[in-house]
Amino acid sequence: FNESNSPFPAPPSVLPLLRISKTLSEQSEDLFNPAIGHLFRAWGFQGRPPGCLRPPSQDLIDEVVGAKPSMRDIEIEGFRISSSNQIVKLDFRAIQKGFAIDRAISRLQEMKVSNASLSTEGNLRAIGSRDGHPWSVPVRGPEGSGVLATLQIHGNEAAFTAAVYKHSFAWEGKLYHDIIDPRTGYPAEGATSVTVLHPNATTADAAATALFIAGPADWHRVAKRMGIRYVMLTDSQGRVHMNPAMQARVKLHARNREVIISEPLT
Repeated sequence: FNESNSPFPAPPSVLPLLRISKTLSEQSEDLFNPAIGHLFRAWGFQGRPPGCLRPPSQDLIDEVVGAKPSMRDIEIEGFRISSSNQIVKLDFRAIQKGFAIDRAISRLQEMKVSNASLSTEGNLRAIGSRDGHPWSVPVRGPEGSGVLATLQIHGNEAAFTAAVYKHSFAWEGKLYHDIIDPRTGYPAEGATSVTVLHPNATTADAAATALFIAGPADWHRVAKRMGIRYVMLTDSQGRVHMNPAMQARVKLHARNREVIISEPLT
């Protein structure tokens, strides 16, 4: 955003994404936060090859985190937008795939298609069934190898996973991934993967990121705030956390993993 804070016209295609991002960011207590684009750029997760990546300077991280950029800083008036915080830089990586799939499914439904599935990077949204049988989606292990579980998709539903293996790099013996905690400026710790089921792929995409950042200790509370009803989280110790409704929908393939069942989310 510009230094003068003067409103400027946004492309019409971006406005719906801005509005839903503001809502989901508020529901997640800013754990899902597309306004921290400067942090994403500093970490290099914008198309640079992993071999060229390294952690940014602490001064830069402190500057952005201290400014607390959030979607609340953005004002939308008609088709014009502005920001009260000059550090706001938008990056929709944690929602763009879900948003695109929702738009594509809507177009298919307008064309009277009643049975279809669309997937990208292991994420899926489906409508209808597969020759009368439920769609299913495999969830890879948190390290990216093998299949941790299989989920059945009932009717109009999406399954999205946030995981450390999707985009990461190693530096001086430590692995850094691209799920950045807005509160610290560093990759979130405590979780290795989170899978969310929801009728809306946009919400599932954003919620998977938010609950990953919330971690094993706080995912349940944040999920309730966001209206999420199906969650499976793998923590850094390899334990699998899920709510009872998700337990009824998932078939675990990994052996010798401790499973922790939470209180219901409803």
